[in-house]
Amino acid sequence: MAVISMNAAGGDGTVVSLAASETGVAVCCEVDSSAHAPAFTKLAADATYGCRRPHGYGLYDEVSNKTFVCWNGPGMSVMGRSYDHASQTWSPARELCHQEYYATWDYHNYPNMALAPDGHLIITWADHGADLRVIRSPQPNSMEGDWSYRVAGEDRNCYPMIMTVGERIYVFYSQTVDLKWPYRSFGYVYSDDSGLTWSDHIPTIDSQQLDPNRIDEVYGYHFSVEPAKGDEPDKIHFVWIMRGGPNGHNQGSRNVYFASFIPDSGTWRSLDQTDLGTLIDLEEMLAYCIVLDTGPIYEEKLVTRALCSWYSDGSPIVIYNKREECWIAVWNQDSGLWEHEYYQDTLAKDLERMDDGSHRLLTISPSSSVPHLLSIYQQGQKGADWTQQFQQAIPYEDGADRTWSMAFLDHSLPEVDILLSQLKKGEEQRDYSGRWPVWTVDTSGAE
Repeated sequence: MAVISMNAAGGDGTVVSLAASETGVAVCCEVDSSAHAPAFTKLAADATYGCRRPHGYGLYDEVSNKTFVCWNGPGMSVMGRSYDHASQTWSPARELCHQEYYATWDYHNYPNMALAPDGHLIITWADHGADLRVIRSPQPNSMEGDWSYRVAGEDRNCYPMIMTVGERIYVFYSQTVDLKWPYRSFGYVYSDDSGLTWSDHIPTIDSQQLDPNRIDEVYGYHFSVEPAKGDEPDKIHFVWIMRGGPNGHNQGSRNVYFASFIPDSGTWRSLDQTDLGTLIDLEEMLAYCIVLDTGPIYEEKLVTRALCSWYSDGSPIVIYNKREECWIAVWNQDSGLWEHEYYQDTLAKDLERMDDGSHRLLTISPSSSVPHLLSIYQQGQKGADWTQQFQQAIPYEDGADRTWSMAFLDHSLPEVDILLSQLKKGEEQRDYSGRWPVWTVDTSGAE
């Protein structure tokens, strides 16, 4: 078997190297733990599959100098651990909220974490198509103790996206209105008291069942918060895809869309600065928000993921997966058009804007490739080349053979930079016992 240049650490901190078998799955053998290299640390072996979007996996908290992470464990129970950067130790894994989800579609009920303005940790998830649930840490800047629990809304919620902007916490989500049509709108709730109470549901993107091809399901994939600067207010940039069609729920698709939400006014703004009001309808979507015009597609989800961010000049970038190809779209402010470029045969998983204005792109090689490679590419500024900063083969244990959930942690430090969880292909929608690995990735040895 061919040796892969990588290290991994077990839950006790034991460092091991990984080699690829003839099947391409990384296996373990012991090596000298004094040799430093970017490492995978196994946090748990109790994960279930969750169709997590690239946000809310965890965060670094500067006040406590700790990194907090969460994942879905047995029965989709909310699990968590924290890493103390001062002592370089992980806390024991904790069940933050016990759950009993064992049905086929319960992989939708995955957790999302944010830091409230007062320092408390907030985790939210949807009882898919039913309601929105929230737990809150008993103390700020800590995961310890018994978390409080509440239902924040009963609006047939799906795919929540949680973020803190100023003194307000937002949770955006799709709302299942009619799966028989199929029809899902997009809305949000907010909290002005760090997660203690929540507003009523506010609708904000809605095709209103007016698409002639019945592609009326809003699937929000990613957001990026741009802080206020000068006369420009805070913005939350969103990218979404419409799904549905005559063949039913989530069977077809149409287009990739982008717009910016302005928290100060609760309104949307297009790239040409058109005020789209508090709700984007189908006509406005098609006139002002299209990034990629695919036309109606009835039998395929052509674009499987879309990510967004912004450059220092205020122009946006959208990265999307088209089948097993990664494409990059950049807004040309002079022409007023999106410029699309094929990047490579890889799957984009997350996009992060750094404090210096550079970007990092997290990718995984297609499932047909062996071994599965986790890669990070960096772009220093708009128009610059993307260069490979990091690449490692992904380890697999406990019968797992696929990595689906993967993202950068918010405001992460290199030693705990990425969280990922795994599954066994073919068993992910029927085995909720919690038996697959969760890993963090140390990228401090990256170029």
